[in-house]
Amino acid sequence: MRDYRYKIDFLERVKNYDEYGEPVDDWVPVEGKTGIWASMDPLLGNEYFTALTANTKVEVKFNMRYVHGITNEMRIKQGNDLYEILSSVNVKGLNRELLCYCRLVK
Repeated sequence: MRDYRYKIDFLERVKNYDEYGEPVDDWVPVEGKTGIWASMDPLLGNEYFTALTANTKVEVKFNMRYVHGITNEMRIKQGNDLYEILSSVNVKGLNRELLCYCRLVK
């Protein structure tokens, strides 16, 4: 049994324009995909070294019950931190569990 003790929100990019007409990216919560309970684990051991060889700089993985429609173009907000989704995996293709490999956005 996973320890789902972190509440996360999925954010998607919305293109807006500032007062000068320049494009500005805003990140807004995805409707129906907020307040999701997940576990947050740092990469350790073999997972960490495998991630380094792929040159993706994965720092953390979020594990949660399956949520439909999650893409790599979204971000995860946990507390005050924003994470870029590098990969989202439907574990075993059973639509029961979702695993997101992420890195912290500065």
